[in-house]
Amino acid sequence: MCSLLLLASIAFSNQLTAQSPNWGMPRVASTELPAGENTQRINNTPKAIAAATPPMGWNSWNNFGLQITEAEFKKQVDYVAEKLKAYGYTYMVIDASWYSPSVSADKKSEFHHAGYAKHDANVDAYGRYLPAANKFPSAKGSFKYLADYVHSKGLKFGLHIQRGIPWQAVEQDLPVMGSKMRAKDIANPADLCLWFNATYGIDMKVPGAQEYYNSIFELYASWGVDFVKVDDLSMPYHGDEITAIRKPVEKTGRNMVFSTSPGSTPVSARFHVLNNADMFRVSSDFWDTWPQLKQQFSFAKSWAVHAVHAPGRWPDLDMLPVGKIGARSGDAGGERFTRFTRDEQYTLLTLWSISRSPLIISNDLTQNDEFTIKLLTNRDVITVNQQGSNQKEVFNEKGIVAWTSNTPVKEGKYVAIFNLNDKDGDVDIPFEKLGLNKRYKVKNLWSGADMGLMQNSVNAKIPSHGAVLYQLVVD
Repeated sequence: MCSLLLLASIAFSNQLTAQSPNWGMPRVASTELPAGENTQRINNTPKAIAAATPPMGWNSWNNFGLQITEAEFKKQVDYVAEKLKAYGYTYMVIDASWYSPSVSADKKSEFHHAGYAKHDANVDAYGRYLPAANKFPSAKGSFKYLADYVHSKGLKFGLHIQRGIPWQAVEQDLPVMGSKMRAKDIANPADLCLWFNATYGIDMKVPGAQEYYNSIFELYASWGVDFVKVDDLSMPYHGDEITAIRKPVEKTGRNMVFSTSPGSTPVSARFHVLNNADMFRVSSDFWDTWPQLKQQFSFAKSWAVHAVHAPGRWPDLDMLPVGKIGARSGDAGGERFTRFTRDEQYTLLTLWSISRSPLIISNDLTQNDEFTIKLLTNRDVITVNQQGSNQKEVFNEKGIVAWTSNTPVKEGKYVAIFNLNDKDGDVDIPFEKLGLNKRYKVKNLWSGADMGLMQNSVNAKIPSHGAVLYQLVVD
């Protein structure tokens, strides 16, 4: 993926897993400071909080891949404004390749790039991405019109970009705005992304490098961008570019969310990422298979112990592959409704909610069925995600996992219990193993049912791969 020479001798604290990409390179690419920073003070100073609660919204990737169009995006915006905004879903994010006229992840598309063809891009005179006119015909070199449309609906507008500088800028040796340097002065040809051949990495030690990142975020701020997802940043971990991006994000004057992708972000870099980013991926791309969902439990547990001490910082378990997905994403599953069973979908939303991961839907919303709508709009479950605190795994025995978090009400608890086994189970967990010691009135948050009183243990019948989510209030 990226540089194999930097910090090759680092001993990394968290081992590679089956889900974490392993291309034989170090998990940290750079921990150096960008040019202009002489001490580590910035990395030890928390970024201003842009999202006080886990961000909620929608992203185009899991269904539309590299090919969403203006008309399709507006339909998703209209759907969220009409049916989901009232529940807290806010951010509308266009994922990769909005700047590429002829790139598609769909292998059936005439625009699919097999192998390692260079991805095309529309750039301005300073090597900054501009919207592709064939995908966004109203753009005319700017996304301000689309941001204005999103804002008019009471929502927020987001974009995905690749780390680095487009190869078109380098081949043309375009000038860097705000600097005497040009693209060939800052581009590092030995630091490329493995899976998306669109950019060179940037050598953050040289003059002009910081100015390039400053210039692109000035542009996005002028468009009205509220959320930026930066790819090829967390795995391997590019600490220098994360710091370099954080700086202009804060200077834009906008409350812009900075999200890093993909994971897994190394736990050894936890203090750096918690100080510099608003949300960060803790796993590689997540899709609708049970083995992947089961593995997310370990990522959630590993990061919760750190995130609870970092207000406004959100470990990201990735997007929610529910409903209609895969039309153009190019993943192995093809176009489909999610492969998750209904019980697995309850597990998915319960884990994301109790662990306080961002809730970013990624499907064709216009094809949502009644079950998917109800899954995504349970106010009690969303409250767990948005208002819970001190979230943590407290029990893990024989395929039964339990998490707790604090409710906004004093001494109240949320309790999530998961059955990761391949058969139904009757679960009875003593209070002491959950950190509970009172008598509680219990409500099932998925069904809304009053479960009566529980005093010595929490019990439930949980289907295979399913979950329950309870609210406990002291009696």
